[in-house]
Amino acid sequence: MEFLKIIENNRQRFLEFNEKKIQRFQQLFYNVNTRKVINSIPFLLSVNHKKLPGYIDENTPYGIVNYKADEETKRFIRSKFPTVKIEIEQENPFIEMLAVMGSVGTIAYNKRSDFDYWVCVNRSSIPKEMFEKFTKKVEAIQNWAMSEIDASVHLFINDIELIKQNIFAEDTDEAFGSTVGAVLKDEFFRSSIIICGKIPFWWVLPQFVRDDEYNNLYQRLSPEKKRTEYVDLGNLFEISIEDFLGAALFQIIKSLGNPFKSIIKIGVLEKYIFGSDDSPLLSQKVKINIQRGNIDNTILDSYLLMFEEVYNYYYSTIEDKNMLNILKQNLYLKIDPHLSKYIGVKEKKNIPYKVEIMFKYAQEWGWNIQDIKNLDNFDNWDFNKVMKFWDLVKKFMLMSYQRISVHLPTLNLEKKISETDFMLLSRKIKTHFAVERDKIEKFITFKDTPSESILYIEPASKGLNSVEWRLYKRNTSKKDTFISTTIKVDNNLLKLLIWTVLNKIYDPVFTRFNIQSEYSRINQKRIVELLDQMSSFFTDDNIYLKNEYFFNSSFNLLNLLIINFGNEDDETISTIHHLYHTSWGESFFKEYNSEDVLSKILFMILRDGYKLKRCYDNFCLINTPEPYKKQYKRIIYMFKEAYRFVVEDDSNESVRFVSFIGNQFVINTKDGDNIEKDVFPNIISLLAGITLKPKKEMNYLFFGDEGPLKLLNKIYSLAQKDSISIIYEEKGSFIFAYVINENGNLFSFFCPIVKKDVFLVYLYDFCLNIIKRIKATCILSKKITGGICLKCIKSDRFGKLSITDESQLIRKKHSIQFNSIGALVASVSKHKEKETLYNIIFPDKTSSGFIAYSRMVSIAHILIELRDNGIASNIIRDLVFNLFIC
Repeated sequence: MEFLKIIENNRQRFLEFNEKKIQRFQQLFYNVNTRKVINSIPFLLSVNHKKLPGYIDENTPYGIVNYKADEETKRFIRSKFPTVKIEIEQENPFIEMLAVMGSVGTIAYNKRSDFDYWVCVNRSSIPKEMFEKFTKKVEAIQNWAMSEIDASVHLFINDIELIKQNIFAEDTDEAFGSTVGAVLKDEFFRSSIIICGKIPFWWVLPQFVRDDEYNNLYQRLSPEKKRTEYVDLGNLFEISIEDFLGAALFQIIKSLGNPFKSIIKIGVLEKYIFGSDDSPLLSQKVKINIQRGNIDNTILDSYLLMFEEVYNYYYSTIEDKNMLNILKQNLYLKIDPHLSKYIGVKEKKNIPYKVEIMFKYAQEWGWNIQDIKNLDNFDNWDFNKVMKFWDLVKKFMLMSYQRISVHLPTLNLEKKISETDFMLLSRKIKTHFAVERDKIEKFITFKDTPSESILYIEPASKGLNSVEWRLYKRNTSKKDTFISTTIKVDNNLLKLLIWTVLNKIYDPVFTRFNIQSEYSRINQKRIVELLDQMSSFFTDDNIYLKNEYFFNSSFNLLNLLIINFGNEDDETISTIHHLYHTSWGESFFKEYNSEDVLSKILFMILRDGYKLKRCYDNFCLINTPEPYKKQYKRIIYMFKEAYRFVVEDDSNESVRFVSFIGNQFVINTKDGDNIEKDVFPNIISLLAGITLKPKKEMNYLFFGDEGPLKLLNKIYSLAQKDSISIIYEEKGSFIFAYVINENGNLFSFFCPIVKKDVFLVYLYDFCLNIIKRIKATCILSKKITGGICLKCIKSDRFGKLSITDESQLIRKKHSIQFNSIGALVASVSKHKEKETLYNIIFPDKTSSGFIAYSRMVSIAHILIELRDNGIASNIIRDLVFNLFIC
C-alpha cells in the first residue's frame, strides 16, 4: 500500500507538471491556425474515416488510450470536414502514448521550429500487414499537417519494446543508428510533453531506481493500471561514458549544419562526461524537482535548463572566461528576442515570454543598451565581423571536440559506435571543416530565411589589371539614411554570384538585385536570369544528402555549366565554368579555357548521373549567353542526348555514345553498371578503338555534324536486324568496310581500292564461316536469320548520300570468284591466366602455335615469305575459338 501511495502522489505531481508544459505549448504558437492544425493530430490518429486524412481502409489500426478531443479541435474539424462525424469511438486503441519533444513549448521555439512527435505503440500486438497500414496512416496525417502549416511535422512511430532497449525511430538521414542510445531517452524525458495517452512509468517511481528494482516495481502494478495509466518505456538510471561520447560526436555532426542549435547540447554532453560523478542526469534533475514540488521556470523550460547547466559547468572549468560570451551570445541570437524594441516599455506584464526571460539574463550579465543593440543588429554585421564571430564559435566547438577526442583512445567504443557510423562522423567533420581550393564556403547566419530584400554588387579597383567585386546590402536607419553593409568581396564576379545563391542570400521572389558594372561589360538582365536559374536548380530537394552517400566515394549531385560568362559576343568557346555540388555536401567551382574539358565533364555527368538515377533536368543545367546559337545548341543538345542514351537507357545491352569534343573524338561506354571514357585524336584511331572493344550486345549513337560521325551514324542505321551487315565506301585510293554483327558491334577494315573485289569477297566469305561456326556452337546465334547483306554508300560533292544494295551481287561473285587457296585460319584461346593467345594456321596446314599478341610480329615475317612465294595471302578466312563463350 505504501508503494501505491508513493506512486499515486508522484503521478499527481507529474500530471501537474505536464499540464503546465501543455499550457505553455499552447500559449507559444505563432498563429491560431498552426495551433488548430497541430491539435488536430491526436484527433486524426484516434479516428478512421474515409473523408479524413489518414484513412487507408477499414482494417487500419488507430486510437490513443484515454484521448478526448477538446472543443476547439472539434469545431476546427467540423469547419474543415463538415460532413464527418466527430465522435471518437475506440474500443481497443492501438497508440499507448503520444508525446512531442524538442524546442516546442520552450524559449527556443520559433515559427520555423519542427514538431517532433513520438507515436508509441506495441508493434507485436498486430500483424505485419496491419502495421504497414498504420504506418501509411501516420504518414498521411503527417503530410496533411505539413500542407496546412509552414513548418515541419514528424510523427516517429516508436515500438515500446525497442524503446526499452534504447532503440528509437529516427530520421535515418540525420541521425546515427549506433550512437544515440540512452542519451536520447534522457533528452526525451527532460524535454517531452505527453499530449495524450499513458504516463511513462519512470516518472512516478522514486528517484534513482536501478534497473532490476524498476522491473520488480512495474510488475507490482495491477493489470488495470498497466492497461490505462502507465506505459513501460524502460528505466533510466545511469549512462555510460561510452554512450555519452557516441552521442557527443552525433551532436557535433548536427551542429555543423546549425551550430546554434546544438552547441548547447554539446555542452550538456561534455558536462555529463567530465562533470562530477554524483551529478544527476538532467531528466533526473527534472524528476527530483517535480517530486519535491519545485516546478519553477527552469524545470518547465528544458532549453533554459540545458543552458543553465552548460553555463555553470563551463564557468567552473574554462580558464578563459571570455569564451563564456559565446554561450551568452549564442543563446540570445538563437532566441532572437530583439530586446531593444522593448527597452522603453514601462509595463512589462504583457511582453512575450522569450523577451521577459532574456531581459532577466541581460540584466544578470550586465549587458548595456549598446550590447543589446549590437546583437539585435546582427543581420547588418559586415562580412569580416560575421566571420570573426564565426571563428570564435568554431573555436568553441573545436575546443569541446578536442576535449572529447582525448578520451577516445582510452575507451572501448567499438560496441557503442559502429564502423559505418564512425566513417560517417569522420567524413562529415572532414568535409565541413576542410578548406580546399575552389570550394564554395558556407555563410553563417542566425536567420531562418537568410535572403535579403535588396542586394548590390559593384566593382572596386584593386589594381591596374584586376577588379575586386563587393556584394552589399542597404538598410534604412531611423534617420532615413542608407546604411551600407558589406556581405562579401571576391575577385571573381561569377564565384561571388554563386556564393550568394548557394547560401540563399539571393531569393528570386524576395530579392531585388542591382549591379553597378562601371567599365565592365556586364549585362544585368543576364545576371539576374542566371541567379534565378541557379536558385531554382540548387534547391533543398536537389541537394538533400543521404547518410548512405558518405559510405562511398564522393560523387556529384548537381552540375551547372556556365559557358562564355560575360563574353556574349564570342563566336568560339572561350570560358567554361563548372559548378558542382557533391554527395558529401561540398560545392566546387572550376574555371577552364578550353572546350576539350567538356569531354571530362560529360563523362563525370554520365557516371554520376547513372549512380544517382536522377532525371537530366534535375541533375545538369547548362547556361549560355544565347542558347539558340549553333555553338551553344550543339553542346546543350549533346549533353542531353548523351544522358538520355547512356543514363536513361533501361535495356540490358551495352551502349556507346560517340561525339567530337574540342579537337578529339570521344566515346562514353556503359557496360553493365560501369561507365568509361575513351579519347581518340583522329578517325582512324577511333575506328580501331571501336573494332577492338566489342561487347556481348551493343548499341551505338554517333552524335555530331562532323563528316565522319554523320557517315558512321548513317552506316549504323543501315544495319539489318538479325543479320551481319557489311557497308563499304570508296574514299580516295582506299576502300573502307564496316561490319555490324547481329549484336550491334561495329568492326572496320580497309585496304587499297585496287584489291576491292578480292577484299569484299573474302570479307563476305569470312562472315559466312563465322555464321556457320557460331550456329554450330551456340544456340543463341540462331537470331542471325537474315544472313549477310552488303551495301555501298556514296557521297556526292554536295554531301548527299546514296546507298546501293549489293547483297545479291556479292553472293554471285563469291560463288564464282572465291578461291580458298592461300587463305589463313586464326585460332583464338584463353590462357589459364586469362591472357588471349593466337594460333595462325597456314595453307600448308602448319601453324604458328599459340602465342601472345606481343609476339605476332614473328608471324608477319613468315607470312611475307609465303606471300612472296605465292603460297599464302594475308587474308583470314575463318576464326576458331577454342573456348567459345556466348
